[in-house]
Amino acid sequence: MNKTLKAILTVLALCLLFVAQRYFFSSPDSLTPSSSLSKEEKDPSTSSLQGKTLSLPLCEGRGSTILVEHEGFTLLFDTRTMCPLWVAWELTADETRGRVTRQGVDFKADESVPEQYQVEMWDYNGGQYGRGHMCPAGDMKWSKEAMQDCHYMTNICPQNAELNKVWWEHLERACRQWARQDGAVQIVCGPVFSDNPKRFGKKHKVAVPKGFYKVVLSLKEGREKALGFYYTNDDAPQPMEDAVRSVDDIEQLTGIDFFSSLPDELENRLEAMTDLRAWD
Repeated sequence: MNKTLKAILTVLALCLLFVAQRYFFSSPDSLTPSSSLSKEEKDPSTSSLQGKTLSLPLCEGRGSTILVEHEGFTLLFDTRTMCPLWVAWELTADETRGRVTRQGVDFKADESVPEQYQVEMWDYNGGQYGRGHMCPAGDMKWSKEAMQDCHYMTNICPQNAELNKVWWEHLERACRQWARQDGAVQIVCGPVFSDNPKRFGKKHKVAVPKGFYKVVLSLKEGREKALGFYYTNDDAPQPMEDAVRSVDDIEQLTGIDFFSSLPDELENRLEAMTDLRAWD
């Protein structure tokens, strides 16, 4: 083989090597860690919000739902009821000291869901139920964006006015106090419906819940605890101590698995608790 042919073959080999490297390491279909592990290894039971790790509820066989993430909270919207199935967030001690107000903030349709499910604030006009926040504005005072986002109608349910302004509000204030004393709490709440709920709405027919649940988790080291609550959607007096349930009770009521990312032994122990005094 003469020198000229050798040189030509060498150049061709180098070109083939360069092309192979470009294909295997730059192709969008190549299985490099940056293109595969981020999707495959993500835990579906958790969500990351502002650097927090939030244990999301698990629901089986709910094909009519849409997962929505907003500033400070995550929710699962149910297109059958036009209400969230659950809303989940972590509230820290620092966040309870926020100074953002509701002034100038209106309820609004949520463009995160398809147009036919975008409930409007005026859908509630003329009805006997008010617009009840699931993730409350009082928990979102730490951020202007979070305050605005919690007024999306995907975070709202038809709620009796007396329940909203008195008994549900008492629980919301208690959760903020627990966040201050323990450093942080994780909260999940949502509606409970009858088999054939009443509906109302100017354009979108929103189902009226028969009640509401809330579960609260504190992972303060050495004082880990959890508690559930259930309130009927009416104007009956409902002091907090009468609304107490275990998280296990709420799971049985709703068919939702809460705090599933916890180690099983810890989850089982905390979800059986019913002692409100443990939160003093």
